[in-house]
Amino acid sequence: MEQAAQRRLGEPIRAFDTRGARRRALVRPALLALGVVAFAALAVAGFASGRPWPGALAASSAVVCLGGAVSTFRAHAGLLGRTGVPGAVYLFVHGLAVDDGKALGIHRWDEVTAVTVSGVRAAPGARTRWRVTVTVAGERDLVLGDGTPDAGVLGEIVSAEVTARAVPRLMAAVESRERVRLGPFVLGPDGIEKDGDTLAWQALDEAGIDDGVVYARAADGVVQLTALAARVPNAVAFVEVCRRLQARYRDEGDRVH
Repeated sequence: MEQAAQRRLGEPIRAFDTRGARRRALVRPALLALGVVAFAALAVAGFASGRPWPGALAASSAVVCLGGAVSTFRAHAGLLGRTGVPGAVYLFVHGLAVDDGKALGIHRWDEVTAVTVSGVRAAPGARTRWRVTVTVAGERDLVLGDGTPDAGVLGEIVSAEVTARAVPRLMAAVESRERVRLGPFVLGPDGIEKDGDTLAWQALDEAGIDDGVVYARAADGVVQLTALAARVPNAVAFVEVCRRLQARYRDEGDRVH
């Protein structure tokens, strides 16, 4: 809190503490592992004493506990692994602090240049595994992975803060006839480019994000530019800029007619 106050981050908003979630993720597999050992011992004792039915029941229980331990471990692999899992993330009015267990990074929102949010679901109804990558000017990317509690909520909050600052910057660049790259997309004065295809602002019908895919499509459907959200930094800002420029060119066209 003292370091956050020195950087003038303002009042604290919310903490996303991985350490407590990691401890809880370890407890259940550990208890189930103890169950495997206990039931296995009962099964051996049952079979050795000539009582097959109790032994078989204990063996079945050991198998159930083993399956539960394995599935629980897989479900919490992001928490139990080390890659991209900070100790805690603290959000403030004017920025965020990231504690990776080794160092504490204090960053104001105006220092965060991009955020990339992606969610993967292995099967319908399965839990979404989130990955939030925060790019800070002059520093390495901060990867807030599946091990961060409520990573999807964290991604939404950070994305909203970064988008509010990125949109004016991107609009000013395009209006100054600059070309700005956001992942595979390039925003320019003439429209949106990707892989050699160009979609003019006047022809743009819709831009958005759906099911993990960022898209921009023409009214005639002939030109459709798409990319995975995981590959598009500031994807929400990209969509907002596209919509604003689309509305501007549409209004200019209406005035001409």
